[in-house]
Amino acid sequence: MQNTAELLKDKKILTRRLVPFGFVKEGTRYRYSKDIVGGSFRFEMTVSRGQKVSVKVFDNDSGEEYLLLSVLSVQGSLVGRIRKEVSEIVDKFAAECLKQESFKKKSTHDLACYAEQKYGDSPEYLWEKFPQFAAIRKHETKKWYCLLGTVDSKRIGAATEGVAEIANFKIEPSKIPVLLKQAGFYPAYHMNKKSWVTVLLDGTVPLDKIKQLLDESYRNAR
Repeated sequence: MQNTAELLKDKKILTRRLVPFGFVKEGTRYRYSKDIVGGSFRFEMTVSRGQKVSVKVFDNDSGEEYLLLSVLSVQGSLVGRIRKEVSEIVDKFAAECLKQESFKKKSTHDLACYAEQKYGDSPEYLWEKFPQFAAIRKHETKKWYCLLGTVDSKRIGAATEGVAEIANFKIEPSKIPVLLKQAGFYPAYHMNKKSWVTVLLDGTVPLDKIKQLLDESYRNAR
């Protein structure tokens, strides 16, 4: 099995691109299979919940996993060809299905996972000039219901210093004044302050509350 830790470092799997790439959804995971080395071997990649990726190669004659692939001391024309073809597939997967991840906070990752699991929507990095921002939008209508970003804390009015990870939600206007009195809430950053609110994703606001705001924002994104 090939070690994928370095491949996924600071990367986000774009789940919606897996099926177009060739993956088949099997319950909570996705599986990609392709014959290599003229059909003598089979490459398999699985993407499981929690952004876990597994890569294996099987001998089609015996059906057993070809474990020599990961033994770097093993050399030769056959294993060299297998590694080359595996590398080409993995590189293609990285180019088409992975995106550089700008966010580090656990609350941000938990929020993104919640949106993906409940609504099937993943953060989309829509602006080349602003890679620190990602929109979560309804895949059917393309309507935004969350904007994730990293900004200087002072720009949202936070008392702390350094870079802050934030989420913007579309909320009923009558609720916004009440939210702004609570810790971790700020006037919407670069959004309409009458109908959007900014939430600091540093653990100040409980995750359950953040999920409720995402659900409300989803309903309001019409």
